[in-house]
Amino acid sequence: MEALLTHFQDRVWRRARYRIGDAEEAGEVAQDVFLICFRKIGQFRGESQFWTWLARIIDNQVKNRQGWWRRRRRDQTFSMHDLWRGEDDEERAWDPPDPAPSPRQQVAGREMLEALEGTLGQLSTEHREVLLMRFADNLSYEEIAESLGISLGTVKSRINRARGELREKMQEFL
Repeated sequence: MEALLTHFQDRVWRRARYRIGDAEEAGEVAQDVFLICFRKIGQFRGESQFWTWLARIIDNQVKNRQGWWRRRRRDQTFSMHDLWRGEDDEERAWDPPDPAPSPRQQVAGREMLEALEGTLGQLSTEHREVLLMRFADNLSYEEIAESLGISLGTVKSRINRARGELREKMQEFL
């Protein structure tokens, strides 16, 4: 079990992080995933790669967590800017300091990453999933097809369409 944890912990966290969008929640999901994995490892039949089986557990836990958020309305966001408005809609003089000043290139990189994450959230579930599996999880087309239970041609088509849609939506940043 220790070997499994050591070998897969980063991949499990990363997969959960890219799907949830929050590092702390991804850590919670990763813990849940390993608990389930350790309890149900006897159910792994070896018909597919171990990572494929584990990835399915991750995806199910992410969906469970997102459903939990929706039921409690935790998926609703608000603007921090609105918190700092006065009663007559005049802005208060509050400028939060940047905890770690960085060069312009790092700021631009962060903005690009935020834009990418936001844009990924705008893609359809099918397109976002195949892109994340291919580029975040570094899975081959064949592994993606096996994991999702779809044909290789469908995987290639979805990745191609998702890339085009992502390129179009990210045009202002390219």
